[in-house]
Amino acid sequence: MENIAVFDSPGKGRGLKATKEMWAGDVIFSEPSLAAVVFDSLAERICHSCFRRQDKLQRCAQCKFAHYCDRTCQRAGWAEHKEECNAIKAYGKAPNENIRLVARILWRLDKDGGVVSDTQLTTLDDLEDHFTDMPEDDLKDFKVDIHNFLDYWPHKCKQHTIDEISHLFGVINCNGFSVSDQQGLQAVGVGLFPNLCLVNHDCWPNCTVILNHGNQSAVNTMFHSQARIEIRALGKIEEGEELTVSYVDFLNVTEERQRLLKAQYFFDCTCEHCEKRIKDDLKLGGREVDGVKPSEDQVKEATDYCYQMLEKMEKARLSGDYHEVLNEIPQHTK
Repeated sequence: MENIAVFDSPGKGRGLKATKEMWAGDVIFSEPSLAAVVFDSLAERICHSCFRRQDKLQRCAQCKFAHYCDRTCQRAGWAEHKEECNAIKAYGKAPNENIRLVARILWRLDKDGGVVSDTQLTTLDDLEDHFTDMPEDDLKDFKVDIHNFLDYWPHKCKQHTIDEISHLFGVINCNGFSVSDQQGLQAVGVGLFPNLCLVNHDCWPNCTVILNHGNQSAVNTMFHSQARIEIRALGKIEEGEELTVSYVDFLNVTEERQRLLKAQYFFDCTCEHCEKRIKDDLKLGGREVDGVKPSEDQVKEATDYCYQMLEKMEKARLSGDYHEVLNEIPQHTK
């Protein structure tokens, strides 16, 4: 890939750096998913091929699980869905999204090998699974998923070792990237993008990730294009500068960012914004009343309450309960 190169990032392991100067908005690289699936909770409301939200979707007549915008999307998604369709019919139901994603990854690897394109910079074997870092409760959940995966995986397909399967479950846990709908407002699925896995975190990143849904609607198929992620520059990036994205919401305060990074990605961030707690005072600022600033306890109480309400609203949004979301908004904006 002409714009990027793999290098050893101090204190982080492998990373990606720019091989030429880039400017805000430039597409540094793009990458289709190795595999991607729609979330369980949205399986009937999101197209399983283009990941667009549609009011009326056509259901796969065979497995009764996958849904598509139309026959064009169904044909475009058939290569990924073919094995899955037979497996769901044999299993009697669709397993959860993690099991479906691991299965799709294995079918892709069995078909195309460990490197599925000329532009792929790493293999999945080289990605970390962090099993040794996981708490016991999380490991129990993984063991359940692995057990269910073995029941789901067809006997006629190539059989894989427990270590191979376990590694993939760990990889998608740490490296799975949320796929958004066409408006970019809601995460509707999860996919694995090998090159994106090499981009390290920074709490004040120089890149952002955008999903391009591609085009499957053109009458002439020669104009069709794959859905893909695009890594775009947020500002000027010098030649040789490391490319970074934020793994968590950079509007969170330092303590919350570090908690999320440790829980999900198993590392302690030592970037400048974390070391110096830059802008935490602004994020935790409160309105003065009669010249008196709110105490730290009052700010913490208000912050915790906001997190609880945001989590509640997010759950309602993911389940499609927009009436509940709208009910919450007026209560907390007065």
